Amino acid sequence: MRTTKDSESAGKINRRISDYVINKNLSSNIYSDFESFSPKDGLVPNEGVAFTIAEAVLSQIYGKEIIENEKPFSINLENNVWIIEGTLYSRKGGTVYMEIR
Repeated sequence: MRTTKDSESAGKINRRISDYVINKNLSSNIYSDFESFSPKDGLVPNEGVAFTIAEAVLSQIYGKEIIENEKPFSINLENNVWIIEGTLYSRKGGTVYMEIR
């Protein structure tokens, strides 16, 4: 399996080259006349999906070690916004925080 470590396109995660391609011709205008599909429970239907998204995004920003050290995360759905926050284990510093709309 071929992988890429291109920090600009793949971040710190090793990915198979076949996982995606960069297509600069891709545009939302291509699909403007089509009806879109929206799942009845939304694109982020539960706390498990919210956590998976938050863990992936926050690991890219802060690094996997920091994210692992702030588990368990607190997750709450408020006004259709998932709020995700890491656990603070000391009186100094802060935690990761993310909202998914």
